[in-house]
Amino acid sequence: MQKLRILISLLDIKESSCVLDKWIGLATENGVKELDFDVRTLTDSAYTLPGIIFSAKLLTTLKLAGCKLEQPSDTIRFLSLKSLTLNYVCISEVMLQKITSECVLLEELSMSNCWGAKCVHVFEAYKLKIISISVSSNELESIKIVVPSLQELLLKSSIPQRRQIDVDGCTNMNKLELEGCTIIDQEFHHLISKFSALENLQIVWCQSLESLVISSDRLKNLSIVTCFDLKAITIDTPNLVSFVYESNPVPISSTMKALCPWKVDFKNKDDPDTQWYLNIKEFIGVSNHIEDLTLHVTSERVSFNLDEFRISSPSAPCEVANLCLEINAPTSDYAAFLDGILNVCHPRTLSVLKTQENHNNFAEWLHEKMMNRDVNCCNSRKVKCWRHYLKDFKIGGFVPGGRQKCVHIDNLIDVLTQMPMVTFRFHLDWCFTAAVENS
Repeated sequence: MQKLRILISLLDIKESSCVLDKWIGLATENGVKELDFDVRTLTDSAYTLPGIIFSAKLLTTLKLAGCKLEQPSDTIRFLSLKSLTLNYVCISEVMLQKITSECVLLEELSMSNCWGAKCVHVFEAYKLKIISISVSSNELESIKIVVPSLQELLLKSSIPQRRQIDVDGCTNMNKLELEGCTIIDQEFHHLISKFSALENLQIVWCQSLESLVISSDRLKNLSIVTCFDLKAITIDTPNLVSFVYESNPVPISSTMKALCPWKVDFKNKDDPDTQWYLNIKEFIGVSNHIEDLTLHVTSERVSFNLDEFRISSPSAPCEVANLCLEINAPTSDYAAFLDGILNVCHPRTLSVLKTQENHNNFAEWLHEKMMNRDVNCCNSRKVKCWRHYLKDFKIGGFVPGGRQKCVHIDNLIDVLTQMPMVTFRFHLDWCFTAAVENS
């Protein structure tokens, strides 16, 4: 028998246990190689797997959900097991250690929403390469992994809770993902300092991080997403090939050395002012490869002072391939917002997102201002605004909600009235750069 998948919903575990035991026994006796066993009940009780399952010598892949794994009286004979997935499974600390240490060929371990253990300790698993642990309760207090062969580790928590994390023994780690982990700056820096071979790092929704310092010659892919408390960031990764900084606040302080294309997405915490735009320019200004810059702005007041901005940052605006804007602010503040962002960067493509929740007329307002811009607005001033450097502005088309392909249009107003959710694209042609720097 190659594969067996059982998905069953039960009203009464006790009445059905004998039948389930028989199925497991038959699968084991017939040399099943891949077993996917998912038991769902309307009560809190869980089906206890029979001891015969631990005699499945040919089993290579085991997926369990809604079950209970109790320690067998005999030795575990998973002689061929390479992949173990546990979802909503009751398993003790001792049982987990027994499985991981006695399954000598185990390469991948995934645990999601399991219970029964306050500590997850994994060691003596000499071929284990991938570990994924997802937690949704307060029961788990500590994680300790001593597996030199480990290459990938995912730690995910859906609730904010400090946990002791010790993975110093995983010296050959190549990929690390932290999601929802309540970890402070010192703990994070100690954690990644142990992984000299790390090439892929993803940090998602780690709310206690305030100051991030990452220095590595080996790191190739870095993603920092939805870390709302982040205030300062220092990145020294000369060999990075991908950098994503998404749904985070604009850092107050930043020192960046990452030569790869960037994808940056900001959400404001406070009302944007001149300093906010200066912080954005400082952050992205060290890169010549801003592939995508997205700004989600919700504000009751937007302010911008061009003279103050240019005194603090006289350098030319940054070149950006694609700029995407979503703004929910008073119409009277549109001009300040546009002046601010177009003094930060000169995008080749400008996209404006209109949603049902954000049903303002920014796209229509933008189109009108661009088409009727006054290029003589500040001829008498030494400091010129963005209008003096915009050579051409064209409607590129629109992308209907939920689609990827851009549709070309002639009349913007018709689309605005017909589409409740749409992204408009405009093409901008600028005259860079010396004129801006010498103004």
